[in-house]
Amino acid sequence: MNNRDKRFVVGAIAICLILAVLSPFIASSNPDGLEKSAQNLGVPETDSSIQSPFQNYEIPLFGKIGGIVALIIGVLVTLGLAWLVAILIKRRKPPEISE
Repeated sequence: MNNRDKRFVVGAIAICLILAVLSPFIASSNPDGLEKSAQNLGVPETDSSIQSPFQNYEIPLFGKIGGIVALIIGVLVTLGLAWLVAILIKRRKPPEISE
């Protein structure tokens, strides 16, 4: 990876982390379309059989900054998985073309 690409990747990660930190402050408190539709249909808000790792995008252990921590973890996990997939794809040998 050349120097220009490295700067691009670092800049993109920085932007993702900045958005993760700012999003709890700029997000709307009104329910999104999916939540509104579920309310209109009378779907119960919680289902004990399904557990999300970060319900409502918060980690109660961290108190008020739990939402920010959950978003940062989500961004880093997503970027890590994308990086892993990119490495696996890069290692695959392209099929040889016979003429």
